Amino acid sequence: MEKVIDNIHFKRIGYFNLYLIKGTTGDILIDTGFICMKKKLKRWLDKHNVKLIILTHAHIDHIWNVAYLKKLYNCEVAIFKDDLKNIDNSIINSKPLNNKCILWTKLLNKCMKTFVAKPFKVDYLLKDKEQINKYGINLKIHHLPGHTKGGIAISYDDCLFVGDALVNRFKVTPAYQNQNTKQALKSVEKIKKLKPRITFLGHDKEVPLEKLLNDLK
Repeated sequence: MEKVIDNIHFKRIGYFNLYLIKGTTGDILIDTGFICMKKKLKRWLDKHNVKLIILTHAHIDHIWNVAYLKKLYNCEVAIFKDDLKNIDNSIINSKPLNNKCILWTKLLNKCMKTFVAKPFKVDYLLKDKEQINKYGINLKIHHLPGHTKGGIAISYDDCLFVGDALVNRFKVTPAYQNQNTKQALKSVEKIKKLKPRITFLGHDKEVPLEKLLNDLK
């Protein structure tokens, strides 16, 4: 089912959240999901007008369908410059957030090494604090290193898309596994300072500001 908040359309397929921001002359898709999602993605996105895909980070479960969607909709692709070299999924070296996450991290690292996304061309390399004004949509990029070197958040009005910088299971926390834990924790502080009305996550339910600040004290 497609859900809409303000001008943001989003759809959950399995364990993955996909977000689409509607513009006056085109739409911007945030992330593309994982394997076996193509048919459901196409049925959803055929109703819209995808002109640009922005990737929050280069992990395989966010970039798997880029090549397919780029060809299907003749759209452009943007990623933060520091994650460009990982679009072949060659950098899988995440460390656990804490001792409770050791087994989870080992399992994810092992699983992710078994997949390689089809190659695709990147049209734009994003920079920190960059403003994107396309299709009647105004966005701002925020570099959030930690989960990956080139992870980002994307501001749209008073909403924020953070990819996997946060999870919302029992409570909102940093991701359970990160390439650099110290940077990941600093990025969480950056998110809090932005004070988004709603924070949208890569895999879990969206988070209102009050819960965000309370859980991350």
